[in-house]
Amino acid sequence: MFRKLILLSIVSIAFSACGPKKQTVKNEEKETCIITKDLKKLIQFETVTTSKAAIDLDLTGSVSYNQDHVFHYQSLASGVVQKVYFNLGDFVQKGQVLFEVRTSELSEQKSSLSIAQSAMKLAERNLKAVENMNKDGLASDKELLEAQNELNNHTSEINKIKESASIQGGSIERGMLVVHAPISGYIVGKNIMSGVQLNAGDDDLFVISDLKKVWVMANVYAAQLGKVKPGESVDITTTAYPGQKFSGKITRLSNIFDPEEKVMKAIIEMDNANMELKPDMMVNVRVHQNIQQDAVAVPLKCAVFSDDVYYVVLYHDDCNVTEVQIEPFAYDADYYYLPLDNGKIKKGDVLVSQNQLLIFNELKGG
Repeated sequence: MFRKLILLSIVSIAFSACGPKKQTVKNEEKETCIITKDLKKLIQFETVTTSKAAIDLDLTGSVSYNQDHVFHYQSLASGVVQKVYFNLGDFVQKGQVLFEVRTSELSEQKSSLSIAQSAMKLAERNLKAVENMNKDGLASDKELLEAQNELNNHTSEINKIKESASIQGGSIERGMLVVHAPISGYIVGKNIMSGVQLNAGDDDLFVISDLKKVWVMANVYAAQLGKVKPGESVDITTTAYPGQKFSGKITRLSNIFDPEEKVMKAIIEMDNANMELKPDMMVNVRVHQNIQQDAVAVPLKCAVFSDDVYYVVLYHDDCNVTEVQIEPFAYDADYYYLPLDNGKIKKGDVLVSQNQLLIFNELKGG
């Protein structure tokens, strides 16, 4: 009897010891769930869908003036710059005086013009005399024709000298080359200053563009040639205007490689009525491709970028959460696109879309 009591006591102690231990294990399991009640209040979820993926291509580029609406000035005469009346970026009106150059060539033209004008006056008097003599029968028609031709020759010489001066923008009367703006627009290039010696044929002394239309020159590398075509839509952004997009289309490709940058230029003609796009401004160009295919659509806000790799946090339940590396083949303003057979993320999967970085760091740390 005594032995039975001892055995019952041992069994009772064993059962009482086992009970609390099982409860402790359950509590520990609850504590190992990565998403606690408090954390769950801070996170949100997105369900993965499928969609048609429009493939975008990101390019870099810069703004240039419209080459079809620009004037480059090269001096046709040599001399010394006396005065410059404009600065880079100024708006100038057609006919406005831009600079003056003292040149010996205009002095020679002035002398030639004076001689030609004197000869023309003499030819005019001679023609009148011959006309009167012809009426009286004292001069033949041949002599009258010769007198008329002589006057015409001197007149042509004067016009030639004046036209030459006009082409150079010069004013013969002052013996000075006075250059006027040939069109209205902005000075987008300047290579001249007072006191400088000019030579005929020097590089552009100034460049004028109206900037109402500009060109965006996007850099296309050799590996991208087959992916960029005229007519494709683009969005253009620049750090000068955060959050603002300028929309346009690729007008044409240059079809030649820039020898310095080793790229081909995709030219995008842009309206610029508000003058927001400035020459030489650096821009980013997103080309919207006309290629579409079925794909798994992962919202951009679900992604975590770490060590040059994209991840998402895949949710099954509070105690079953994993980080999954993804390799999107395309993206747009809302989604990263994965192949349908990517083997990692599929339609219907639930992803953490807010504060997923907290969970990601915990998973990586664990």
